[in-house]
Amino acid sequence: MKNKTTLILLTTLALISTWYVSRTVILPHVAMRLDHVAKIFSNQQTPPYQYRIFKPLVGSFLETALFPIIPDRIWRHVLAYELLSFITFLGIFFAFYAYLRMNFSISASLMGVLTLQAVIPLATTGYFMEGDFITLLFYLLGLLLIRQEKDSWLPVLLGVGALNREQIVFLLAWYLFYHIGRQTLTLRRIWLALMAFLVWLAVFAGVRWYFGLKPSPYSPALHLASNTNLNRLVTSILPLWISNVAGFVILSALAYRKSDAFHRLAFLSLLAYAAFFFVYGNLWELAKFLPAYLIMIPMSIQALSGEWQHDTPPVR
Repeated sequence: MKNKTTLILLTTLALISTWYVSRTVILPHVAMRLDHVAKIFSNQQTPPYQYRIFKPLVGSFLETALFPIIPDRIWRHVLAYELLSFITFLGIFFAFYAYLRMNFSISASLMGVLTLQAVIPLATTGYFMEGDFITLLFYLLGLLLIRQEKDSWLPVLLGVGALNREQIVFLLAWYLFYHIGRQTLTLRRIWLALMAFLVWLAVFAGVRWYFGLKPSPYSPALHLASNTNLNRLVTSILPLWISNVAGFVILSALAYRKSDAFHRLAFLSLLAYAAFFFVYGNLWELAKFLPAYLIMIPMSIQALSGEWQHDTPPVR
């Protein structure tokens, strides 16, 4: 019975998030989105969007599959990307629940999933940003592979993830931290991490070779200027980060000493992740910071509930 009710709840959360993204991102901007995709396939899009081809490829596949049922181009695009969003959110919530169940009770794990779902509305910006949620799903799949000792799939995940967002490479830092914390960082795992990085690098470079290396208008200097603009700081960035991030940072800090070595190291690594985000992203686009919640939410649950079931003995 519990499995059935959990299934209903997680599916409902996925439907809610899909509806929200459809209402705020997809439906109001269909014309812009169609133009955006057309420019990617005709190699006329500006970097880095030109090189983020995973979502347009999957979306195009779904649109083709839906063509016999929905001949109208606009509604075919809407339904295809709603379906992609639903699959993504369903994967996120089920994967996060499975990840949390490795350390927490059913109730605490569901609390964690609900917390992640609550963050999504304020992380939803722009008109073609669902790829950030796909990146979150890839991070979760990576964490599950790491925890379940199925890390031989990491090179594949890093290669596919590089077609969506470059930031998937940071998952390798968490992979190394996990095994450093458990004292299981063997030579094989170091070589595997290197192989995964080389696969990521090959895809990263290969896409740029295929489409041609183009100068990006979104330079670090531009991001630094935007992120330090006083008006934007006061009216947008600080309120967003205080409401959506600060509480989790405080709770994670309170749980720091009782957390395992992996979460302590990963929590500290978020400083580097945030610094990279500060230089190469817009701080008011919080969706790119979503992977950080995969570390902060478990630590926050520990601070709130006191629960923490230790991992199984390490495989050396």
